[in-house]
Amino acid sequence: MAIFMKAKALICSVALFAGLSGMASADIVSISKDHPLLALDLPEGYSVTSASKDGSSYQLRSSVLPVSLIVKLYGKDVYAGAREALEDNLTRLKAKSDLETFRWRNQDAALAEISFRLGAASMSGYAASAVLPEDAGTVVLLAWAGEKEFAGSANLILSTIDGLCIDYGSYFSPGLVTSCAYPAADRQVEVNLDIGGQKIRTALSGNDNEASEYLIEREYEILTLYAGNPAWQEAWKRYYRMIYRDSCGRLRRPAFDIYNALAPVSVDETDLAQRLLDWTQGLGYEREKNNSDFASLPSMLMGGGSDCDSRSMMLAVLLRAMNMDSCIFVSATFSHALAGFVSSHPGHSFTAEGKKYLMGETTSKGLTWGKLSAEMDDPGQWIAVIFPY
Repeated sequence: MAIFMKAKALICSVALFAGLSGMASADIVSISKDHPLLALDLPEGYSVTSASKDGSSYQLRSSVLPVSLIVKLYGKDVYAGAREALEDNLTRLKAKSDLETFRWRNQDAALAEISFRLGAASMSGYAASAVLPEDAGTVVLLAWAGEKEFAGSANLILSTIDGLCIDYGSYFSPGLVTSCAYPAADRQVEVNLDIGGQKIRTALSGNDNEASEYLIEREYEILTLYAGNPAWQEAWKRYYRMIYRDSCGRLRRPAFDIYNALAPVSVDETDLAQRLLDWTQGLGYEREKNNSDFASLPSMLMGGGSDCDSRSMMLAVLLRAMNMDSCIFVSATFSHALAGFVSSHPGHSFTAEGKKYLMGETTSKGLTWGKLSAEMDDPGQWIAVIFPY
């Protein structure tokens, strides 16, 4: 936790690096052809500046801030664990570091704040390593900026590392950085819900809300870097993808308990989804007082206020946990957000990536899935945020 004191204060198409030397729109980028789930959800603007012939090492540079990134892959017999891998790389770099080890995705992981010299220049940044599942090796990330630029670049660096995925579950769980800063708390917070008359008792980890708020504010700071940037829509998508990923892990138990209560009294999936939509429409509407104006999903479950995009996100997270194909749609023109999910039931839908998503209006009571006000019925004004897998 020590290395995060300063960091907290500072508050899908898949392609191979090897063929993207001019990469400008990152999305979720696969790191290894041998391990397709090993990937990075990069902030927009990174491009590959060099790569090893064997595909084990890449260097990238951000066009948004003066941040450099190195990604290295090692076979299973090279290092005994994440600490050894990171310490060896930092020793070669002659870097000073404050290193912590922890468990992430049931694997050894390490994270360090680093400082070193590159020629005559002083550099500061973060480095991380993680052992890959099934004894497949180790991945190491090194990201830095000039010492003078570090304060303004730290959150971009942390977000870059937090975008690492090493297995299927990574796409639905808090990232490496957030997991190190906020390990699962032993203390549980009891949550009592009333959804359509069904009384549901569930729980959250004691620090879920704090952790979620940290991630949201960090990612929002990064999103603001893209104001006026041609990649602003892609940056907006990543902002919501990062919140979605983090929230899926935190709402796993509530989603399970909600499903167990609602499924037996629901006719089908759409009926269950409608019960959730009705409940969401009845939540207290309140604009957040934080910079992002986005309510964390744990705070909503604990009775806090919310508005359209946080409500739509919560629906998408809960439906996905119930094995329904969900997404959200956001619009700068309408300053609004909608939830969407794939259903065979009739109703108004938007098509994204070849699928038809029924629209869900979360702020107007009484509207069913597939109903949308006429003035907002312009697909060209909506951005589909499609979540991986």
